[in-house]
Amino acid sequence: MHLGNETTDEGRGRHGRSRRGPKVRVLAGGAAAAAALASVGTFALADTSGAEKPSAAPRAEKPHKRPALSKTARYQKQLLSLVNAERAKAGCRPLRLDRRVQAAAQAHAKDMAARNYYEHTSPEGRSAGDRMRKEGYRAGAWGENIHKGPKGPKTAMRDWMRSSGHRANILNCAYKDFGAGVSLKANGPWWVQNFATKL
Repeated sequence: MHLGNETTDEGRGRHGRSRRGPKVRVLAGGAAAAAALASVGTFALADTSGAEKPSAAPRAEKPHKRPALSKTARYQKQLLSLVNAERAKAGCRPLRLDRRVQAAAQAHAKDMAARNYYEHTSPEGRSAGDRMRKEGYRAGAWGENIHKGPKGPKTAMRDWMRSSGHRANILNCAYKDFGAGVSLKANGPWWVQNFATKL
């Protein structure tokens, strides 16, 4: 066991060399061990033969926290949950998040916000299928919902469910994969849902 070992790459510390403390062995067994344990409570020996002497007491490691999701990531996750809740009511299987489909949706939301247009097709004529293909996803079938203005995913979802065309995309049981795009720019927010099935 090494104490205070902070390694980032193949045993090398942040400053280019390994920082290891002494090896620790717990004394166990025999009458001498019993007597030592009885008088001291716990006894440990530090094996310093050939080991570097530690320069400071080891620091306790802080537990790793998962980084908090950004507002955009939380909204994307909520959209998938809301879509799957509606699909369950209709007897459809839940959609899976596909990172490539999501990247295509996010790129479209950001592009619409940056260039202030509101269309399924970009000014260059690229469709959702083109955007998914650019991300490495070959769709056999796909659909896309876009929306501008709602402040949160529940409102966007409510509006889509009230529109027959958008609702049809959400409840199309043939779709397997999903990705959501959200841009929270002041001229929006902009919302994109991509639905797809691989070729």
